[in-house]
Amino acid sequence: MKIRIRGNSIRYRLDKQDIAALEQTGKVEEETRIGAGALHFCIKAKDNPEAKIKLETQAVHLSLPLAQVQQWIQTEQVGIEQEIANPDGSILKIVVEKDFKCLTTRDEDDSQAFDNPLAAHNC
Repeated sequence: MKIRIRGNSIRYRLDKQDIAALEQTGKVEEETRIGAGALHFCIKAKDNPEAKIKLETQAVHLSLPLAQVQQWIQTEQVGIEQEIANPDGSILKIVVEKDFKCLTTRDEDDSQAFDNPLAAHNC
């Protein structure tokens, strides 16, 4: 799972292994060790009518509607976008996407990434 936070938005990019875990167990998790602690991220597919997110001391837990997750996994749909209202009236934008292989060479393992649909196009 790759996570990008910018302002009031969180973007998750899931590779094939992440999506398989989400489909089989109903959740996918990632943890980043920072010093003696860890920052934990979790996405769950739940039988909820809407997306919910919870911030804990060292964790962010996102739950998405099960039907929406199943449709995303089983189709060519690239991502799920949600907007969640915060108690202060601001909006948190959530994007969960399939992670595509990079079009340029990077020092990063993307062997579990999805084939990039733009790879077949010549510039």
